[in-house]
Amino acid sequence: DDFPSLLEHLSTVHPSRYGAMCDGIEAVCLTDVQAVPDQSTALRLVVLADRLYDREVPVLTSGKAFDELFSEEMLRGGYRKKYFRAISRLTALARDAGPLVAGSSR
Repeated sequence: DDFPSLLEHLSTVHPSRYGAMCDGIEAVCLTDVQAVPDQSTALRLVVLADRLYDREVPVLTSGKAFDELFSEEMLRGGYRKKYFRAISRLTALARDAGPLVAGSSR
């Protein structure tokens, strides 16, 4: 999926359903990862990152690095711990995806 489409889709699903949405997924591949446009979208992404992390779903991406997802203003605000946790968890899931990339060249 492309990242902007994922963010748009997340806005149509209640965050309490993100876990069920992730069940059975073996890996997530996102293209065109870019900065999150606003706080409500950012908080939905945090919930998704938590659900993916809980399920140990590897994440492959192209585009911006995870540490560029949230604006400086967001990272200084009241939800900064959530944003840093999401960055950390997504980075860990991307590391877990390494074998998937290595296996594709065989």
